[in-house]
Amino acid sequence: MNKIYIKRNCGFFSDFLTSLAGIIYSHDVKKDYYVEWLSDLYGSTNENMFNKYFNQKLKGDEKFDNVYFEVTPYGHYFPQLIGFSGISDKTVYNNLIHASNVLHEHEILNSETFNSIDKNYFKGQKVLGVHKRGTDHYLHGHIINDKDFINEINNEFKNNSYDKIFLITDDLNSLEFFKKEYGDDLIYTNSTKINTKEGIHFSKIVDKKIIAEEVIKDSFLLSLTDYKLITKSNVSTFSLLCNLKENNFRYVDNNITYR
Repeated sequence: MNKIYIKRNCGFFSDFLTSLAGIIYSHDVKKDYYVEWLSDLYGSTNENMFNKYFNQKLKGDEKFDNVYFEVTPYGHYFPQLIGFSGISDKTVYNNLIHASNVLHEHEILNSETFNSIDKNYFKGQKVLGVHKRGTDHYLHGHIINDKDFINEINNEFKNNSYDKIFLITDDLNSLEFFKKEYGDDLIYTNSTKINTKEGIHFSKIVDKKIIAEEVIKDSFLLSLTDYKLITKSNVSTFSLLCNLKENNFRYVDNNITYR
């Protein structure tokens, strides 16, 4: 059996997807696994983030072989996503199929956190999902400005008869911009947003105890939308994995690179 250690203190879904890489590895070699994911960015240093938010079948007191994953999972299981520029959405979909199947086969989302999310949040409306990443994302490439994002949204929203737009973002300035543009057509949660260029998980002005659960809810709700215009990030990757479907998403940016 494999014990997967994650102690990177990076973005929440960056660390989760690194955990998932270890789970996929264990799945592929037909071994049981236990994830020990420690981070002080989202709570106590003694808390196992995987136990707190996800479904872990084993207790952790079994005998394990130790497996360390220190980088994001793209190089392990999604190598074509590393050099993202020019990669088609079809290629992204094909690269995520195995990971999505493992995620659901192991019932990783069958936890109290995910079971508490309202699966009827959109109440039968046809919803366009939008993920606009901001803050520190410039470190990974050029950030598309809000006005250019509006052009992408308008083209999809007005031509395909959506009832609402569901926006997730960590950027307070972007939220205010989209609120002025779309008014009552815009849906968003009250999750934490900031107006600085630091990653929200590194910010000293946020409540670290709630931001993980907030991004889990936002990304899962995004996965329930009918079509998605998304910024490439680990948040959007996780959202796609939750309810992976072909031809129901499009990356607005193709200049972002993760390693």
